[in-house]
Amino acid sequence: METRSSVSRSLHTNRDLEKLEPYEGKPSCTVLRGEEGSNALDLPDRPADLEQRNGRAVRKGNTVKMWGGNVVDIVIYGTEKTLDAYKFNLLRNKQMFINQINDGTIGARRIDEGGMDENCGMNFAEFVAILSGNTDLQNKAKLDSRIMQLEKEQALFKKESIRAERRIADNREAIAEAKRTEAKFKKDLEYMASYSGTQEIRLLNLQQATAEQTGRELHRIAKTYRSDAYGTVGTYAGLNLLVRSVYDVTGSFERNTFFVEGLSGLKYRCGMTGALPLGFVESAKYPQETLKKLPAHIQRQQDLAKQLEKEIPVLQDIACRQWSKADELARLKCECKELQHRIDESLKEAERINSVPDTIPARCEDTPKAA
Repeated sequence: METRSSVSRSLHTNRDLEKLEPYEGKPSCTVLRGEEGSNALDLPDRPADLEQRNGRAVRKGNTVKMWGGNVVDIVIYGTEKTLDAYKFNLLRNKQMFINQINDGTIGARRIDEGGMDENCGMNFAEFVAILSGNTDLQNKAKLDSRIMQLEKEQALFKKESIRAERRIADNREAIAEAKRTEAKFKKDLEYMASYSGTQEIRLLNLQQATAEQTGRELHRIAKTYRSDAYGTVGTYAGLNLLVRSVYDVTGSFERNTFFVEGLSGLKYRCGMTGALPLGFVESAKYPQETLKKLPAHIQRQQDLAKQLEKEIPVLQDIACRQWSKADELARLKCECKELQHRIDESLKEAERINSVPDTIPARCEDTPKAA
């Protein structure tokens, strides 16, 4: 037996309690008593109360469903052209307000309250249309629901197209930026390849020193330097060596990071975090190790540009495609407009008939002629 109940929701009117056809082809087995179904003879004040009352029949574990294909019927009774239509309209407005709060769409002007069960059965608006006794109102309620659904699909379609257009512009801008960065990387790589001087670190306050002494001085700077501005500590192959302090969100000092400033103006950080290696000799070699990654940086920019260029044709197809249901939406809007005109005319006719006063024919009596 399934864990969830299939629900068929319908409405009984005062016409010999003749049951309407199952909504959207849902299976129906009319049940009038006990837990074999739910029969709502009166309407509650809250939509949740109606759902709670029906839960007794559709709950998990109801053994009656074993002999009905796991289907129970939810039956609601109403009388045409009475206050039942008014009460359904109140429930409809309350359900719309609840959905506005739950979905965060309080500013929406039109909201489809949906069906009152998990299988999208009849909603409150359709109950109001049926109880009004005017079939045009029922047809218009269904058309409005379908039009609203199509308009939502159209809005999502347009949003996807706009998002694709923005992605195309962002990709092209990112490709141009990747190519500019690649050119700067190549400039620094060519400079290092053509440099013929001594490739050793020369610190500003320690010109002549061994690799170990240079590493010790760099570690001393790492412990004492405090500034969020770039400070020059020395040179390597004609390029500036920089240091900068990093602070956390509370303003407390975290660490110092070391950089090599290329001829292009790009600053290459030492390792992943910018911190110096633990050994003194390894610290004195950090510029060489940093600049060795230039070919990998160039390849990364080239791969990024290729990937972004590959996405552009797909995004262009999304941005240029046409919505396939535009004709259907236009046709339904025309039908809805005609129905609305017909409803307005019927209301005017009813108002005209009600405004005509009852007339009583005058009684004519014979009067004697003067002698």
